[in-house]
Amino acid sequence: MIGDLLKQLCVGLWRFFLYQLARLTGFHRPPPIPQAPDDSRPATAVPGVNASAAPADEAALSDTYRRPVRLSTNRRDLEGGELAGNPVFEFWKQHKPRAHKWAHYFEAYHAIFGPRRSQSLRILEIGVYQGASLRLWRRYFDHPDTVIVGIDIDPSCARFDSERERIHVRIGSQADAAFLDTVTRDFGPFDIIIDDGSHHSSHMIASFNHLFADALEEDGIYLAEDLHANYWMPYRDTRRSFLDLCKELMEFMHAHYTRGSLAEWLLESDSEADQLSLDVPVIATMIKEIRVFDSIVVIQKTRRKYLPRMLNPMGD
Repeated sequence: MIGDLLKQLCVGLWRFFLYQLARLTGFHRPPPIPQAPDDSRPATAVPGVNASAAPADEAALSDTYRRPVRLSTNRRDLEGGELAGNPVFEFWKQHKPRAHKWAHYFEAYHAIFGPRRSQSLRILEIGVYQGASLRLWRRYFDHPDTVIVGIDIDPSCARFDSERERIHVRIGSQADAAFLDTVTRDFGPFDIIIDDGSHHSSHMIASFNHLFADALEEDGIYLAEDLHANYWMPYRDTRRSFLDLCKELMEFMHAHYTRGSLAEWLLESDSEADQLSLDVPVIATMIKEIRVFDSIVVIQKTRRKYLPRMLNPMGD
């Protein structure tokens, strides 16, 4: 009897310890995903948040996809296949940089930046380190008028500033709003912003919140990399990580669907009074798409003026 009670006590204490550890480190169960509104009940009044959701302990993904499998590093992936003919990788190899780079990043870089590489661009990279990325982007983005700007908190990075190559380096923190304002005023707004800085969650969140609205062009690209650091201490220095922020952005992209019924979306009328009109968070009007790669998130900005329109095939 006493042995059973002690066993239950130990199990309870262990579960309590794991719960508190999860709370402290931020590794908690993600918030439930809002469900599509039911036409038979009133929609929630809060844009971007739907009160109805599955129970917190109900997993949406089938156990079929959760079963463990073993993967190993492919040490031959540089010999061909994914990276064969990839210009970003070729430029990187030529420089023999004193910096680390995940091999799978190069495919993502070329997929995202390839259509723009020959345009005249203004590019901001957060994080300079040994200057390898600055030289890489100078070679890859080959328009002669493209300007590359790097920021770093390490004063020694100033040596990579090169007026002749249109590479500019400024020293300051990516979490310093006043410093970011100065860089934007001197060189922006930017067509591309790359966050390869400290990788601390607090810094990444601060940079996005300050730069996305005003420092990025309306069709600009915001790329944050090395997001695996969100899972490693001490980089995870906030309860909610940058990846959590990205999940929120995906919810806000769909905020308008949490309001109104299907019948309202299907309404076809030339009358202004009959047009569907909803209040949405301003960020919902600024995101065209979010692309997620392994350790990379790409957010393309836009300036949305209208709600999506549902075409009614039965209408005139």
